[in-house]
Amino acid sequence: MFQTQYIINQNNSNICPECKSKLIQNGHESVCNNCGLVIDSVLFVDSFQFNDTINSDLSTGDQFVSVGKTVDSICTLGSHIDFFSTKVFCDYKRKTISSNLQKKFRKLKSYTFPIKIKNHETDYRVLRILNNITKYLGLSSIVKNRAAYYYQSIKRKSPSIRNHISLIGFCIFYATREFCSNAPVSIREICNIFNIMGHRVSPRLIIRDSIDYQKFLKKKNQPHRSEDFISRFINSVVNSPEVVNRMEKKKSLWTIPEYKNLLEIKCKFIIKTINKGRKRSWNPFILAGATVYCADKLLAKDNDTKSILTQKIASNAMKIAEYSIRDHYVKILKPLFNSESQ
Repeated sequence: MFQTQYIINQNNSNICPECKSKLIQNGHESVCNNCGLVIDSVLFVDSFQFNDTINSDLSTGDQFVSVGKTVDSICTLGSHIDFFSTKVFCDYKRKTISSNLQKKFRKLKSYTFPIKIKNHETDYRVLRILNNITKYLGLSSIVKNRAAYYYQSIKRKSPSIRNHISLIGFCIFYATREFCSNAPVSIREICNIFNIMGHRVSPRLIIRDSIDYQKFLKKKNQPHRSEDFISRFINSVVNSPEVVNRMEKKKSLWTIPEYKNLLEIKCKFIIKTINKGRKRSWNPFILAGATVYCADKLLAKDNDTKSILTQKIASNAMKIAEYSIRDHYVKILKPLFNSESQ
């Protein structure tokens, strides 16, 4: 159901003053149907609701919701006074109201909020955690909304929920898997952010929830690949102060943008060369970091210069342990480096 009341700012007539033809509403403007003259702007006073079937299978672009029932927030008694986080209120003409009215509306909004989340306190707390985690990880609103949709869907279909906090952690991880290169985040990174914020969530709990609740989600996602993390790690490397200082100290042949571009080309070559079976048997997150390190060494060999990255600098820039980079490089990538250098 969708209802919209149109309010024309100044011209109350439905007749064009130029050609005397009828006016029509085109978006936010009142336009002549004959000559196309824009007569005035139109304000919308909206009262709308999108209804969907509860058991329908929603795709990424079909998450239609009604007012007061958004996927990633809790509100059960109609709409808020203005937007959820608004603290300065305006009238229907978008003009700021007086200070006395500001205080009254702010007070009224604070009084009605506990009533809105009554009997939904757990969901409100979990969705607040979701908002904080996605902001901390720099994930897009699409990933956040998808994780919230997974949480609501599992909560509706599952007869019981063991732990709501670990469940939202699983939903975040599942949503990042769906969007792959747009959200290259590992399960351990998600758990680290939860622990920083004071929530005891471990990879074991998320894997447990994956086994328990994945059957309620019809969409099956593919695991992350090493390719998904390459761009992220290259950006981390070229933006590292240690790398910039080392390039100046070694009098590098390249500028930062040139170095970034060469790393991307070399990494693509290395990833394509590695056998698919071997790639699946190793950690894709660490393998991507070791690939960037190996690409730097190949660039140095090709141009007869010294390497920019050391294992310590690469570890600090990409937030991967030195021994992990060394282990993946020696066992998988070093033979490739030796064959390339011959």
